[in-house]
Amino acid sequence: MSGRKETVLDLAKFVDKGVQVKLTGGRQVTGTLKGYDQLLNLVLDEAIEFLRDPDDPLKTTDQTRPLGLIGNCCDAGVSS
Repeated sequence: MSGRKETVLDLAKFVDKGVQVKLTGGRQVTGTLKGYDQLLNLVLDEAIEFLRDPDDPLKTTDQTRPLGLIGNCCDAGVSS
């Protein structure tokens, strides 16, 4: 066994594909995965955030806002 650490998720298969990311705090973003590292820092291009319902902050609405190219730090879960 090598001493190399590997991430549990194999994100390489999602590079240049659309992903949906749920950030700590409940924010939800979609975009094209452009890069990542072992700590799950992600870079998304053409990112769009789904806005939360003002009456229930645990729910998202159909309203969105464009974010463009973004990077996040270690606080995401990814789904395709």
